[in-house]
Amino acid sequence: MPIWELRPVDLTDPNWEASTYRGKAVVRARSERLARETAERAFGVKTRFAPKKGAIVPPWKRPDLVTAALVETSIYDQEGAAAVLYPAD
Repeated sequence: MPIWELRPVDLTDPNWEASTYRGKAVVRARSERLARETAERAFGVKTRFAPKKGAIVPPWKRPDLVTAALVETSIYDQEGAAAVLYPAD
């Protein structure tokens, strides 16, 4: 299964309040979409927001806040289920 590297772009964006982690992530997933979803499940949190101020949206699915690149050569095992490989629990 492919390995993806997800990297935050703009950590000053308030949507990062909806994530418990704000660094590089390495994810094993069949597609970029699934890699982003896996990261969001691992790091996303619900937040409260002030009325009429807009919602805070978990950033991992947003290409403007997180880049995704397919890793050609990796130290991580490509065998197994979709999972966040870095950071490890």
